[in-house]
Amino acid sequence: MRSKDRFDEIDSALKELQESIARLQHIDTTELARKVSLFREEIYAGISRWSSVELARHGDRPVLDDYIGGIFHDFREVHGDRLFEDDPAVKGGLAFLDDVPVVIVGHKKRSSGQKDHVKYHYGMASPSGHHKAMRLMKLAEKFRRPLITFVDTPGAYPVPETEYRGQAFSIARCISTLASLKTRVVVCVIGEAGSGGALALGFGDRIIMLENAFYSAISPEAFSSILYGDASNKELAADTLKGSGRDLFKEGVVDHLIKEPTGGAQNDPEAVVKDTAQVVRQCVGELLQMDIEELVLLRSEAIERLVPRKV
Repeated sequence: MRSKDRFDEIDSALKELQESIARLQHIDTTELARKVSLFREEIYAGISRWSSVELARHGDRPVLDDYIGGIFHDFREVHGDRLFEDDPAVKGGLAFLDDVPVVIVGHKKRSSGQKDHVKYHYGMASPSGHHKAMRLMKLAEKFRRPLITFVDTPGAYPVPETEYRGQAFSIARCISTLASLKTRVVVCVIGEAGSGGALALGFGDRIIMLENAFYSAISPEAFSSILYGDASNKELAADTLKGSGRDLFKEGVVDHLIKEPTGGAQNDPEAVVKDTAQVVRQCVGELLQMDIEELVLLRSEAIERLVPRKV
């Protein structure tokens, strides 16, 4: 059974029970309703890391368009990479966060409220998508606008054509550009964040992550296939990777953790977008008080801690 179907079946059964309780008007159902609510919370409390992966991939989870529409205003999309094509898997442009002019770029996995994942390659960017992202990064730097990125991708688009056109090099250039970019950078990890495709937009001054988002160098299925010969040990692989928002916040990898409604972000997208907006405003406000050169130096030091220079 697909993860979306499994979670939808649980939610449907609980909603049906709540509706049945509501129809019992001749008795006091307050206590019964409270117990159903607690039961729902118990089902989702302490969910496994593999369940977080499934929730990160849920087909009704809020996507890039939901965040753009719910956090920013006067959005003007920028198309194309000025080199080859306009990759639909990466979307970005100019906008305002309240009265602060910003630049947005993120992975577009699907349209808001639609099931058109294939059109957008499930948010998997080609080199053209990464070049478009770099174009937007440079626009943010040129006009001194904070850059807000949204990460939601299984990884970079894995087909021969993208490899011929320098997929790995385009990802490396994105990371290098972010590292030296002379403007403020806020990263929001909103869903699945896989491999180099996520890293291309995932390096900044502040990192915000949703509770059930999952950020890892490799998918649990691929991890299991490499170590055990097939994907049957994906749950064990997810536990080993420890890539959920809860794990990475605990380890200090991310700066802010956004709590999700019981059962996942898809159960109350508006609340999740609202909470994310609040933290984005906080991060942008903090970063605007800091010197740009200091922020670039801090990014450089962070990279050196991960990849020490050879003597």
